[in-house]
Amino acid sequence: MKNKPLTISNLSIQPGEKIALALPTPELYTCAKIHIPIHVLHGKKQGPVLVICAAMHGDEMNGIAMIQKLLNLHLLKSLTGTLIAIPVLNINGLIMQSRSLPDQRDLEGSFPGSETGSFASRLAHLLTTEIFSLATHCIDLHAGEPQMEKQPQVHTLMQYEEAKNMARAFGAPVTIDTDSQRGLLWLAHKEENPVPTIIYDTGEPMRLDVHGIREGVKGIVRVMRHLQMLPAQKASAYAEESIVVNSPPWIHSSSSGLCRFYKSLGDRIHKGALIARISDPFGTKNKEEIIAPCDGVILARTSRPIVNEGDTIVQIVETTRSHEPILTEENLHPEPPLS
Repeated sequence: MKNKPLTISNLSIQPGEKIALALPTPELYTCAKIHIPIHVLHGKKQGPVLVICAAMHGDEMNGIAMIQKLLNLHLLKSLTGTLIAIPVLNINGLIMQSRSLPDQRDLEGSFPGSETGSFASRLAHLLTTEIFSLATHCIDLHAGEPQMEKQPQVHTLMQYEEAKNMARAFGAPVTIDTDSQRGLLWLAHKEENPVPTIIYDTGEPMRLDVHGIREGVKGIVRVMRHLQMLPAQKASAYAEESIVVNSPPWIHSSSSGLCRFYKSLGDRIHKGALIARISDPFGTKNKEEIIAPCDGVILARTSRPIVNEGDTIVQIVETTRSHEPILTEENLHPEPPLS
């Protein structure tokens, strides 16, 4: 069936058009206007409207790189439906290299927003009205929190069948089942027309995670194939089965000092293994050893060499089956290259 025209910010986009537009944001106190660049690929044939966005926080660079690579893929010429890609949601934060907006609020916690609320709330309302109201599906791209690095992972609400299918198609090594309504996961909780949404998280702020970026682009393409927005491949494009968990616990430091890791992200570890050692920075005394409480895989860890008592150190996904895949770069996604 032929697609219908799409309207964003009073601009009518015709079927078959590929455009970049600028969405005006609320003004700053300097009266300077800042616009959010948005790429719209409006296929000739009717289909899903997939919104992919990045840089909800201005220090998250991995999603920007993923969208750049995605938009350069030749296979998008055969697109069915509509792709709306927003490389940077938080332009203000990107300029200042900050996670917050000018009012010191977090955009992630401001959805769906309000037309008469704070700066963050108004921006969230604008994005909700102009963009997310059009979405039938959504992928939100993130990086780890400051001074925290993460193994590629997907967060979603697994009780919704379509969100679960999107997560499975994406094929991240780990899928975290969450009922959180924070950020764009609120879309899945809408009473009317809920939008299946997944969050892809990899690496750390202010750094490009080459491996996580590459796997993220592959995952997005697999989701688009699942949604029949792109032609299906003859061979299965699914990665190995993702490990599904519910909010893996963090290990906290019980002492302060210099933290040295002996294990890396994605490493398989056994119960009792030495993960890290915390020592006195003014001498040679070892103050604490971080020992694996179970068999598992390292999902996230601090990137700080100095830690304080009570800091989060490492997050482990517990594994119980000997045949579960070891999460290494070589065996994560054995599939043909994108074109």
